[in-house]
Amino acid sequence: MSQPPNSTNSKGNEPIPNIRTEWILMAAVAISCLIRVLYVGARELWYDEVLSLLLSTTQRTGYTNPPDIPIALANYSALLQLPSFTGATDFIAGIKPLLQGLVGREPHPPLFFLSQYLWLPLTGNQEISLRSLNLLLSLGAILGAYGMGKALFNHRSGLLLAALLGLNPFFWFHSLNVRMYCPTVLWVTLGGWAALQLCNQRPSRPMRLVWYLLLTISVVAGVLTYYLSALWFFALGCVVLIKDRKHWWHYILCSLGAAGLAAPWIYWGLPQQLRNVDLKRFSTESSLVETITQHIQGVLEVLGIQLLVGDWATSLPLAAVLGMGAFVLLLLVSIIWHLWSLLNKESPALLLTVIVLGCLPLLLMLGSDILSGKSTLAWGFGRSAIFILPGLLLLVTAWVMNLSINWQKPVILAILLIYLGLNVSDMVGRNRQVFQQIAETTTASDSTLIAMNSKAWGHVLRLVYYLPNDAPVDLLATNPATLPEALESVLSGSEPYGRVLWLEANRPVWKAPTESEADAIRDDVNQLLSAQYVPVERRELVGTMDLDRFSLRIYEKEG
Repeated sequence: MSQPPNSTNSKGNEPIPNIRTEWILMAAVAISCLIRVLYVGARELWYDEVLSLLLSTTQRTGYTNPPDIPIALANYSALLQLPSFTGATDFIAGIKPLLQGLVGREPHPPLFFLSQYLWLPLTGNQEISLRSLNLLLSLGAILGAYGMGKALFNHRSGLLLAALLGLNPFFWFHSLNVRMYCPTVLWVTLGGWAALQLCNQRPSRPMRLVWYLLLTISVVAGVLTYYLSALWFFALGCVVLIKDRKHWWHYILCSLGAAGLAAPWIYWGLPQQLRNVDLKRFSTESSLVETITQHIQGVLEVLGIQLLVGDWATSLPLAAVLGMGAFVLLLLVSIIWHLWSLLNKESPALLLTVIVLGCLPLLLMLGSDILSGKSTLAWGFGRSAIFILPGLLLLVTAWVMNLSINWQKPVILAILLIYLGLNVSDMVGRNRQVFQQIAETTTASDSTLIAMNSKAWGHVLRLVYYLPNDAPVDLLATNPATLPEALESVLSGSEPYGRVLWLEANRPVWKAPTESEADAIRDDVNQLLSAQYVPVERRELVGTMDLDRFSLRIYEKEG
């Protein structure tokens, strides 16, 4: 079993001798599990999560953008309700519209949405229920991280990697999101565990079959959860060539088995997605210098977000994120240099394994962007490259476990406390209750019109999800430029609304106006409403993302 040079002697002149490092790491893992359980239902669904619910209820094809006239908000409520099944036949038949909804416009494979389709009838569609499956899968990912560290190094390294992943702010945030990013990390870590166990531990023949099976399942499940995770499994293939070449044909069989299991979707679903999905949004049309700058910025963003600030990146200035990314990049270069000086002669295969898993997936994605003329590396605040996170943390683990005994425990404590502090401050210091505040302003007695300058489905469907179904609420959702005209037509009707909630999105997503155009639209809407209604309240609703920033103005009928 390969071990870092300083990992075996855990006793001696340690600066914090009263607490064993293993106990600290086990406590960190336990805390990472606890904060997930405590926080699983504490925040609203964010923009993309409500689409996951729409897809998982098989209603994606039934959703259409609101017309430029008022429509009862309750008309959309059925789209977010779980379908009822009278038997297994109905349950199986429901898979077809789910897959049709995916190939229509979604760029993601089906496994995550199918798992939610299976899970939600057991738990319901409340926030805790929606996130409960990913909560469990995140615990599996932490276990997989432990297995990776133990298989490559030893028990303590496994605990350290598990603690780093469990408390990592980026993974902590995404482990409670109703999206495919948490299960992606699960399959990445389980696949990494299986491959490293096979290459490094030399298990008996019966156990090799078990690990081959786990590797095969992880590859097919990973690719059918998130296409780009294939880059991680390619890196694992390189590790196999380094560590276990004599069994190369065993891994070929695993790859063929995974390809066979994925073939139906690759043949039927993927071509339709490639035809229907808009990939031009990732394209870059800029000069050579601008393109190089974009790629460098993407690398710095993804490193700073994934290894340090996590979801805090949505609230920090870009310059701050880039600065932290530059710091992390310099740290990683120093780590690689330190490991190279220690292991180049003593354990070259171990060194190459750590560097390949830590760096190659990131470099492959960067190379893909360069060759395709796209910029996807840091898209979505780093979540598009979430599959690189376990490898980066493995690199950090190898570095820490190769520090001198006197430095190991202080460095471990410093990293874990920084991670925990970022998570706790995110939990208690950031508001994620935007649409619930809107729901609090509705009444069951007065007919209410919500006038919104956005047709974006993430805005519309969250109104549907959080506002009471029995409230007499109509929605007028238009593109920003057409809102004054549409509102004027509504207000001239014979049956006026008792209250009007003017919800102005800071980022309407589609057909967003310039600042001067937005000012003119705002003046026109205010003039129209003030002619018939009295303004009674104004709220600035601020979430953690630009998509969750709104100005809410409440008007009531005079008299």
